[in-house]
Amino acid sequence: MSTAAAEIEDGLGTLAGTGKLLRFQARRTRVFLIGWFAGLAGGTWMIAAAFPGLYPTAADRAQYATTVDTPAMRSMTGPVEYIEAYADSTAAMLAHNMLLWTGALTAVMFALLVTRVTRADEETSRLEVIRSLPVGRRADLAAAMLLAVIASLVLGLLLALTVLGVPGADLEGALLYGLAHAAIGIVFAALTAVAAQIAGFGSTATGMAFGVIGLAALMSGVGSAQESGAIWASPIGWSQETFVFTAGQRWWPLAVSAGAAALLAWLAFSLVTRRDFGQGMMPARAGRAHAGGGLRSVGSLTLRLNRAVLWSGVVTMLLLGAAYGSVVGSADDMLETLSDTQRQVLDQGGASIEQNFAATISALDGLFASIFGLLVVGRARREETGGRGELLAAGPVPRSGWPGSYLPTALATVTLAVAVGGLFLAITGSASTGDGAFFGELLGASLLQLPAAWALTAFAFAAYAWLPRAGWLRWLAWVYAFVVSYFGQLLDMPAWSRALSPFDHLARYPAEDVEWLPVVLLTLVAGVFAVLGYAGARRRDLHFS
Repeated sequence: MSTAAAEIEDGLGTLAGTGKLLRFQARRTRVFLIGWFAGLAGGTWMIAAAFPGLYPTAADRAQYATTVDTPAMRSMTGPVEYIEAYADSTAAMLAHNMLLWTGALTAVMFALLVTRVTRADEETSRLEVIRSLPVGRRADLAAAMLLAVIASLVLGLLLALTVLGVPGADLEGALLYGLAHAAIGIVFAALTAVAAQIAGFGSTATGMAFGVIGLAALMSGVGSAQESGAIWASPIGWSQETFVFTAGQRWWPLAVSAGAAALLAWLAFSLVTRRDFGQGMMPARAGRAHAGGGLRSVGSLTLRLNRAVLWSGVVTMLLLGAAYGSVVGSADDMLETLSDTQRQVLDQGGASIEQNFAATISALDGLFASIFGLLVVGRARREETGGRGELLAAGPVPRSGWPGSYLPTALATVTLAVAVGGLFLAITGSASTGDGAFFGELLGASLLQLPAAWALTAFAFAAYAWLPRAGWLRWLAWVYAFVVSYFGQLLDMPAWSRALSPFDHLARYPAEDVEWLPVVLLTLVAGVFAVLGYAGARRRDLHFS
């Protein structure tokens, strides 16, 4: 810091200019925030509106409770206390099915938001211009945290309004439901702020935050499945432990979130003055004097630049596959205590509960692995706006060589993530059931999702190539596919709307026999999107904003 800048900071304080920066950042991110508000609140409203009609009576809700009151299904929903309130409250049923997933999406939203207005702005030199003005050294981080807190409270209010009309939802419960999501947003905003001080690059900070989000979802699922204290290792689990809309509803878990957020924010503010601008606390390794033979093409360089995302995908899917595979065997434990009628409810299409659960988990395996392909495509946009893509495109590479190299890297990332997730799902799943033959079924079910994951990734690349500023398109497609996969049958969505998701066309193997025609057609669709993407990359100019 220069002497003049130090004198300014001493006179004005390290938070000087926070208010102006807050207004500036709010204006810059208004489209981002409105899009996420509309997606989360709008999706919740649609599901909340459908629940009363789908399960109008206590008997209907009790029958559905039978299908989810297993360790396997609780790992995908939440604690058993919600299930016990199904008969009396449709709102409890809604919260049980929604909190884990909408909480995870809320965490993703605020991780992206904080990285965007902190380290990403450092890399594009926006903050360098801002810090040349009379502002304090902590002002940009303070503005980012205040923006995250305000945005999380607005999101919480919107979610409270969307569930207020659901049977069993009173004003107190609706406010608690909204604040439970706000608490998740604030915690992960603070956590990402810490990651932004530690990581060497904005993309690394985002990857670190996403890794914690995946671990939080995993621990929440394990804690709910085992009815153990593991759920308290998850910020998402803290919000689930409010037991909102049940007889045991409680507010105090939000204090745990508030305390954790305050501690993380204090750590972030402590670290921000201890690092150099544009650098993280983790020192960058010195590079080699000469590039190896594997870095002599733009494709190999792109793969090298995205290896952190690739390994994040591999490790995340390994953990998810192992965790969910370990509870596959418990899906059938409850049958001995059920009546014939209840068994008929669970025995859909002649397949066992284990097979139906394996089919659901395998579809989610492909869907979650697609996230890392979308992150790779998003990296292409950041390289472009940061000016680094211009340096590569100016070299002796084909017109579509850069950013075209990001598509094969994204597809390789998705493929490896699906394969690793499926492998560990198969290993732990066959071990939990004691059936060695189940290994091949589980692995095959996961690999069957690859054409759909490829199609979604290729669509993201085509959207980037033709509409580079509309990065929300790739995430809109992913969120829609997730809603169809997880809530499609629950909401009784029309067949035409489910067909918009590539994952809906694949057979629910091993609960159903494989149909190979959709597999071939989806692979062709992925190829068509890839061709469209390369055509767009060849015809347009690079954009720097």
